[in-house]
Amino acid sequence: MIGFLIELLFQLVFTVPLLRMILLAVVPALLLLRYVRKKDQLEAEPPRLIWSLVGFGAASVLLAMLLEGLGLFLLTRATDQKSLLFQALQWFVIVGIGEEFSKYVVLRLRTWDHEAFNCTFDGLVYAVAVSAGFALAENVMYLFRYGAGVLLMRGIVSIPAHICFSVFMGAWYSAAKQYSLTGETDRARWAKILAVLTPALAHGAFDFIATNTQQGGMIAVFIVYVIAMFVVTWRLVKHLADKDRYMTRKPAEAQGIDWSGRTGH
Repeated sequence: MIGFLIELLFQLVFTVPLLRMILLAVVPALLLLRYVRKKDQLEAEPPRLIWSLVGFGAASVLLAMLLEGLGLFLLTRATDQKSLLFQALQWFVIVGIGEEFSKYVVLRLRTWDHEAFNCTFDGLVYAVAVSAGFALAENVMYLFRYGAGVLLMRGIVSIPAHICFSVFMGAWYSAAKQYSLTGETDRARWAKILAVLTPALAHGAFDFIATNTQQGGMIAVFIVYVIAMFVVTWRLVKHLADKDRYMTRKPAEAQGIDWSGRTGH
């Protein structure tokens, strides 16, 4: 019976153009999520938790749209829309902070007190799951708004970029959790702030450069920026996966994520 249902699903997907396009819009984000999950060797995260994060991540698009709509409403009344200041505020503050804060809200509410959040790599996996949900929901929206022509470029550039932003978020989010467990309140607070600001800055720079590629030399800048971000993210994922360890409440045994690669004693 299950085999028949799977075969029927594949037939529907590959014979109905709309379903095929939706599949293409969703798959890149899920493949990147799978890659990061396979890096989590110490203790696999509960599938139910991961898929709930994907769902909440998709739903967080609605919060982001609300925040961006309100932000643009205020910005257009305070700043000339043709000015460089308008563009900077639009991409770095309204879009960058708006979208990354929306992801962080669902990440924090769903995972901070979860019993499975007990290793330093976990926060990164959770953040990527939320971002994968956000990216695939956004991709489906772009599909219906602009057609299938946008899927290739988004699959190659935009969706991996969203995953990169989430890696930065997840690294600081795990650090915040570890600092919280060891009673380092100030460090935990700053790590939470950086869990939003770091991906927001990366996100804002990505959009700002991308919207100005018609200017001379900006295409090259965009290509260099994207490649550099992908390389940094890949190295960060590898580093944090290799140094993954259980969190502890004993300050003498854990002092947060040690970016130099050494464990604190």
